[in-house]
This record gives sequence, structure tokens and C-alpha cells, in this order.
Amino acid sequence: MTRRTLFDWHSWIGLTTGLLLFVICWSGTVAVFSRDLDGLMDRRLSAPPAAAVAWEQVYDNAQERFPGWTITQVNAPLEPGYSVESWAEDEDGILRRIYSDPATGDVIGASSYFNIQRFFRSLHMSLFIGELPVFGIPLGYFIVGLLSFPLLASGVTSLLFYSRFWRGFFRLQRHKGAKVFWSDLHKLTGLWGIWFLLMIGLTGVWYLVEWKTPDGPLPPDPPGVVAGAQPLPLDRLIANAQRAYPELRINVVSPWEIEQGLLELHGQDGSLLVRNRAARAWVNSYTGEVLAVQRPAGLTAYQRWIDTADPLHFGDFGGLWSKSVWFLFGLGLSGLCLTGAYLQAKRQRRRGLDRHRIPITIAYSTTTGLLALASVYAFKEMLTYGPDGAWPAITPAQGLFIALWLAMTIATLAVWAWKVR
Repeated sequence: MTRRTLFDWHSWIGLTTGLLLFVICWSGTVAVFSRDLDGLMDRRLSAPPAAAVAWEQVYDNAQERFPGWTITQVNAPLEPGYSVESWAEDEDGILRRIYSDPATGDVIGASSYFNIQRFFRSLHMSLFIGELPVFGIPLGYFIVGLLSFPLLASGVTSLLFYSRFWRGFFRLQRHKGAKVFWSDLHKLTGLWGIWFLLMIGLTGVWYLVEWKTPDGPLPPDPPGVVAGAQPLPLDRLIANAQRAYPELRINVVSPWEIEQGLLELHGQDGSLLVRNRAARAWVNSYTGEVLAVQRPAGLTAYQRWIDTADPLHFGDFGGLWSKSVWFLFGLGLSGLCLTGAYLQAKRQRRRGLDRHRIPITIAYSTTTGLLALASVYAFKEMLTYGPDGAWPAITPAQGLFIALWLAMTIATLAVWAWKVR
């Protein structure tokens, strides 16, 4: 292909997918700090720092406080100063969050499962559309995953048609008019963020492919209920797991099958770039026997990749510093989606290519329709987090943040459409 052909492909990819990619990338950018935002806006997420988590006290106190709830997962504090967060299902099967003091296990409070993190995670992963399967993949997940291909194609074609691209790393002409400025800014942002674009694109493709690939190592089957017996104390089970796997720093305790004889523990053992599920231990909750351990070092390359894709995509592997880098480059990637589509739309208008407005209109109408469909499914999903189909209870600050983000995003899209009318 000639450079001109590659440029045309690059331009059309940006023009036809730019607005939808903007919504996906922009929501993912904010999602990087969504848990931190919840911590700022809900005081129940705060607790005095603790040297260690009192897992048994947390679990027992939560069960005593909410006797009809089934606790499925207990998560260590995100950072020092955060509370322990347990996930549970209430008597009606509605998901809940329970917050506890990590040192004493005292229950601080409970909330709906819906919060800022849940909103942005559902929007970014699937546009809230977890139904309407396409090739066995829910429509929302299929669309978001499919968009990774044009994202990758736009990055690859830009490097191929941009002659001597390294000259653009420090080029930003601000005194030659808006056209030159926005063009230079688009190239500058793209060059500095090309590594990020390719990484997000590749992991995005993986999340689509993952639906049709084999799972990682399977956990052992639950031993089964022992009639008349009670599971052993949680601290004893955890101590047995730590003796079998001394390097494991436990971050997640999953007691959802504890009555069936199985306790699962997740964490980190110092391995590079893996999520908590890469390092695991399973314990027989009636006998205390350690049934199996899973070390990242013992995984195959494929299995290791399954647990590495998330840290690469979400940028949470290094705490505040890595999330700040991912947020900054996520902003740049979001801006690339908007400016790329804007530059091509204005270029066509200058050249009088009005006949091309029809496919553009179709592309933008599709984007609008998908976002309208997403809003319908968002409403349906949020009602599942409230009692008796009611609206989920969140703090006023959390609700205001989500409302302001939605207003800003809609305003940005409206201004963009007005500028290229």
C-alpha cells in the first residue's frame, strides 16, 4: 500500500469509530481511579491502618451483623487507611458490600454493590449490555472487544504512513492556525502514546478472544458437606495455607464454598505483573488439609498471560504511580479518538466531499443508537442492585460525580458534532 492509501485507511477508521472509541477509552481512563474516588466519597471505606487483617473477626462479625447474608469474598484494604470490603448476597439474592475495620473486624457499615467503580467498569467492559449474545458473546462485550481492532489498525497505519515520524516528538506549531495546531497535537499525542495504544489494543483483543479460549488451571472440586460438622475457624485454615505457601501474601479470602468444604485464598507472592488470582491456595474447610496451591512460577506461558492481561490493561500493579501513568496516557488516547475524527471530518468538508457524509451519518447514528441502548441496559442493571427493584443507595457525592461525568461526556460529544456540522 502507498502512504496515501494508509493515510486514507487511518482517517476513515478514526472517522467511523472515533466517537464510540472515545466513550470506551474515556470511561476506562476514569475507571483507573474509580476505587479511589469511591474511597473519597464514601467514608465507610475508611478505617485506621492495620499491620495485618483480622480475617476471622471480619468474617464472623459480618455474619453476626447480617445473619441472612451469604458472604462470597473478603478483600484486603486497597491501601493503608482503607477498610476491608466483603461482598455478600442478601436474603433476596441482591449483591451488597460490607465494610469492616481490618484490625478489629468491627463492621463499619454496608452499602449497595453499585458504586462509582461498578458504573465505570460495566460501561467500559460492555456498555452495560450483558445480554443479546453474538457468537455466544454478550453484545456489549462483543462490541467493545471488536473495537480493539480499529484501535490497533489506527496505531499501525499511523506509523506506516507518517514519514520520519520521530521528528514529530517535539513538534507543536501554535501560530499557524487551528488546522495545523490540532493536526500537530494529534500526531504529538499519538507518538508519545503509541506504546499505550498498542498495549490497550492488544489486551482488548485478548478480552474478546478469551471468551472462546480454554480457562486457566481449574480449582479442586469441593470435598462436600460433612453432616453434623462445622467448618474449622478461618484463622486456622489460613495459617495452614500460609505454612504450605509461605510466600503468599493473602489479599482475598473466598468463603463462598466453605460449607461445601472448600476455602479459596488469592494473593501475591512477589511475582511480576500478575493479578491476585495467579497465586492461590485451596484448603479443606472441615479438615484443614491444603488441597492445592498455585504459584505463578509454575504456570505455562499461556496461563501466565491470562493473569497478566489485567494488570497491563488496568495499570493497577504499582499503586498510585502506575495508575497515574495509565490515567495520563488514557486521557491522551481519548483525545486522539476525538481529534482524529474531527480532523478527517473537517478535511472532507474543505474538499467538498459531501457525498461521503452519508456513511459518516450512518456511523454516528450507529454510535448514538448504541449509547441509547447502553443507557437502557444501564438503568436495568442498576435496578438489580436495589431492594425490590428500587434504585441502589449510593452517597450523594458518588451520584453527583457520575451525573457530572455523564453531563461532561454528552456535552463533549455535542460540541464535537456542532463543530463538524
